[in-house]
Amino acid sequence: MPSSAPTPTSVHEDVVHPHETHAASGAPPARVIAIAVDASAYSEYAFNWTIQNVVRPETDQIVLLNVRPLVSFPVAFEAVSAEALKQFEDLDAANRKESHDLLRAYGAKVPALKYNIRGVALRGDPRDEIAFKVEEIHADMLVVGSRGLGAIKRAFLGSVSDYLVRHLHLPVIVPRKSEDEEIKG
Repeated sequence: MPSSAPTPTSVHEDVVHPHETHAASGAPPARVIAIAVDASAYSEYAFNWTIQNVVRPETDQIVLLNVRPLVSFPVAFEAVSAEALKQFEDLDAANRKESHDLLRAYGAKVPALKYNIRGVALRGDPRDEIAFKVEEIHADMLVVGSRGLGAIKRAFLGSVSDYLVRHLHLPVIVPRKSEDEEIKG
């Protein structure tokens, strides 16, 4: 069961905002469709599939979610040097910029006047952060890409999509290409 509260290291940043015409209307969307995105071709396929097959632009709100990794310090009993601290801060800033740029790029794929779209950057474990955020925004469904891991890899590495399908209390859609359309790379 997903956690009902974010972890102390959680970060949720609104990056892509609905166009002013959607924000000014004041009418709540008929459905909130969350789409978890990353830089993979699987994620891009899931996004495009959702726009083409699920979203009703006149009534739905799309909420893009991207989870960046949590940069953590190695466990040490001595003080962390200023240089090491700066390196960790720089890495976190680079991850933040990459996440924000990715959300903006996905947001730019659909016309803002036609689609009511938001983008939220998250930081932490993708399973926990996505589960918390879809609850918080009262999403009606979640769409996630599938990396196509085999059963053995999935058992050892785990799968974010498997976890979300099994633990969330809303429909989770994992679109996959047919064998004829398989994603290369």
